[in-house]
Amino acid sequence: MAELDSSLFQVFERLRRQGVPLGVSDYLEVIETIQAGIGLEDAASFKGLCRLLWAKSREDQELFDLAFAELVEPQLQTISTPKPTCPSQPPSTPLTAPPQPTPNQPEPQPQPEPELEEELKPQQVTVTLPSRSVGQSFELKSELTEKPYYYQLTLRLPISPRDMAGVWRQLRRPQRVGVPEELDVEGTINSISRSGLLLRPLLQPRRRNQARLVVLVDQQGSMAPFAPLIEAAIESILRGGLLGKTSLYYFHDCPEGLLYQRPSLTNSLALEAVLDEQVKGNSVLIISDAGSARGYYDRKRVAETKSFLKTLSAYTYLYAWLNPMPQTRWKATTAEDIACMVPMFPLDREGLNDAVNILRGNPFPAGVGIDE
Repeated sequence: MAELDSSLFQVFERLRRQGVPLGVSDYLEVIETIQAGIGLEDAASFKGLCRLLWAKSREDQELFDLAFAELVEPQLQTISTPKPTCPSQPPSTPLTAPPQPTPNQPEPQPQPEPELEEELKPQQVTVTLPSRSVGQSFELKSELTEKPYYYQLTLRLPISPRDMAGVWRQLRRPQRVGVPEELDVEGTINSISRSGLLLRPLLQPRRRNQARLVVLVDQQGSMAPFAPLIEAAIESILRGGLLGKTSLYYFHDCPEGLLYQRPSLTNSLALEAVLDEQVKGNSVLIISDAGSARGYYDRKRVAETKSFLKTLSAYTYLYAWLNPMPQTRWKATTAEDIACMVPMFPLDREGLNDAVNILRGNPFPAGVGIDE
């Protein structure tokens, strides 16, 4: 049982290193449940118990299955395999003196030991590398490793698409537009106060979300590794109540002169035309690493970005920048200077909340602006 506890702790530690949200209380919960005799009917029940308590999502379940198969299942097989029973001892025989060789009989020659070449010969093993990102599993044959190693390539975003969609639902700008169909209580009371009679109830249009968002996405180059994160962010915007109210355009490095309607940077449109038709009075979100992914400073890019922001500020003051790189990587790069001109936030939960607040009309942080 001690070996099984040790193996379970190794699974627990591996899941924590892989980002599964587990605490000490989760580990103790499994131990207490086992000590209570629950889930010990067979190996499948034991695995199901641990899986239920430690793996809350499909990704966590895949990580758990791999760790459990490698670290715990061999122990379960050892425990469940019955030990061979020793055959009954034959009745003891009276000790007799060993036969003495006759004087004329030749002594037996020692037999040479069998060669160990076959034992020392490296064995060919098969390593299975399941990969979710490519949607298939593949095998790697190696003569150097004796133990199969398992690798799990699972995409883990800093914030789930569902949580991102919840943040985007806060981007609202309610205004009364449309046909008068909602009772205007205050107006009706004022009418009664003036005339002394209820002539007719007053109606007013319903409040509707009039927020519109223009998203400008940096594409290709250093942004290529962030493609899954950017796709999740765009999907969350559309699922967050802004479907039909979002315009999406692409650029490379800096949106100057032309914007593109497709991620392949085709179907170009003039920047001025897009700003005139889509941006005036609406919110604008820019998604780019601002040069921080490559880790160097580009003076030309800073100047071009500043020129674009001056043009953009003539159309709207509701704009913010999301950077997929962590904020600690902005230092001494182009992103550090650009972050002084535009509210720039990392693409995580806190950064997304701050960006949405700016797009709703909150003031820029202190020290951030084109003229700063």
